Amino acid sequence: MAWLELQQAASLLRTALSARLEEAAGLTAADYDVLWYLANAVDRRMTMSELAARVLLSPSGTTRLVDRLVRRGWVTREIAPDNRRLTFAVLTPEGAGAARRGFGTVRATRDELLGDRLSASELADLRRVLGKLLRRLDLSP
Repeated sequence: MAWLELQQAASLLRTALSARLEEAAGLTAADYDVLWYLANAVDRRMTMSELAARVLLSPSGTTRLVDRLVRRGWVTREIAPDNRRLTFAVLTPEGAGAARRGFGTVRATRDELLGDRLSASELADLRRVLGKLLRRLDLSP
């Protein structure tokens, strides 16, 4: 059943990635996701709601995750001066360094777990099918 296989593959890949990131760079896959999105955002900042949407976490889950990154000195919070209800997560230089350290592990894990097990044609097919699925999913209420 494709649904179950997709869930199992995603879970196994995420677990393997997180374990390797913990060992090599001292961060979880969720930590890396936040750092990567911030590193690639304009001015290395995103509102908390934008970040939650990107990392596919609830607002409260994102808050807890960002709290942990703030304690590590990888992210700061800034309140928008013109709208005090808007809070931004902002990547620090230390956070950028952690993202760089994690990137090598992510690339190596991706290459080992996908590139070494699937042909170039299979990878292209996987990307095409998953891209189509993601473009067609509309999970908004």
